[in-house]
Amino acid sequence: MPQFSRVMGCTPEDLLRWLPNALGDLYPHASLIIDGDVLLKAQSPQLEMIGIIRPTRKIALLHIPVLDLSLHFAKNWTSIECEKALKRFDLYTRRGGG
Repeated sequence: MPQFSRVMGCTPEDLLRWLPNALGDLYPHASLIIDGDVLLKAQSPQLEMIGIIRPTRKIALLHIPVLDLSLHFAKNWTSIECEKALKRFDLYTRRGGG
């Protein structure tokens, strides 16, 4: 099962709000578990995401939430399919200032 990890600067609620766009057609086939709580469940998931909430990072007066996220794709996924899905996921979930 192809597995990838990301350190996200978001809350679980933020991630849930972003997932429909971040996953596109994969969204109905995805499951999300954070700190043992099932937040999104698919019958036979093609993508399982498991998250752990970490302590907030502080930079001066700025507080940034931290979420460690592991993404597990189904065994039948090729590396090319995984990379394509991750590229879309990263595009929709990475935030920056500017």
